Amino acid sequence: MSGQNKPRDRGGPMLTAAKLWRRTSGKGTDYLAGRLGGVKVLVMENRDRQGDDDATHLLMFAEASPRTGGGQ
Repeated sequence: MSGQNKPRDRGGPMLTAAKLWRRTSGKGTDYLAGRLGGVKVLVMENRDRQGDDDATHLLMFAEASPRTGGGQ
């Protein structure tokens, strides 16, 4: 995709709210992390999932540490 916000069939254009990067925890679990303003955004697999009616992933927010420079 070119990075531009493209119109969708339903609900109008999609807008990028945050950029996420794939990370690996100390236990070897993959997750997505990024920032939305001053909030840290995490998308993690739902390890407590019991069946098809339970969500596969969880969106979590945490207080973000201050930025120190041009990093992610």
